[in-house]
Amino acid sequence: MKNIKYITSALLLLLLTIFSANNIFNFICESFDTKAINSSNTHSNLEDVITVNAISFSDDAPEIKNKTGKWINTDKELTMEDLKGKVTLIEFWTFGCYNCVNTLPYLNKWYEKYKSENFEIIGIHCPEFDNERNFENVKEKVIDLGIKYPVLTDNEFSIWQKYDVHAWPTIFLIDKNGEIRYKKVGEGKYNKTEEVINELLNEKYSSEEKN
Repeated sequence: MKNIKYITSALLLLLLTIFSANNIFNFICESFDTKAINSSNTHSNLEDVITVNAISFSDDAPEIKNKTGKWINTDKELTMEDLKGKVTLIEFWTFGCYNCVNTLPYLNKWYEKYKSENFEIIGIHCPEFDNERNFENVKEKVIDLGIKYPVLTDNEFSIWQKYDVHAWPTIFLIDKNGEIRYKKVGEGKYNKTEEVINELLNEKYSSEEKN
């Protein structure tokens, strides 16, 4: 009888420990912000929109040029100046990242849906492994994954650093004036992201006002 009581008590203590640990974990996850991902370049399952760290909302988006990058799905180099007047979604990704690959059906859908409405998507491919540095491999994967929008390789992570990115995938939405308005790390919140796309598309843009 005593053994049963001891076993019951031990089980209750174990359950309480698990419950407490789970609560602590959930609290940490809910409190997670940009500062928590500064330690290394990682894949992310975060599903919350987070604030930009070194870059603030309404700052001009950094230029998307680098020294050795090559473009796919476009005949010319694109600049932020070229993209003025358009809502631009920039995703930092790599083809070996399953989290990144999971976002691509949504990006492909948005590109087909909004590309005629002053909307552009730019994929910035930042490799994690050596085989992802090979340009031919990236081109092949862009075709296999059905990506029609422009993609730029960033093997030296220079654009990644300009945008203060710390995890794959990371999405930015830039308004028609070239200002950062939204950042999303990881998968999920697709409805929210599309909602912001529509809000930005509905905003007016006048090139004369910017001159």
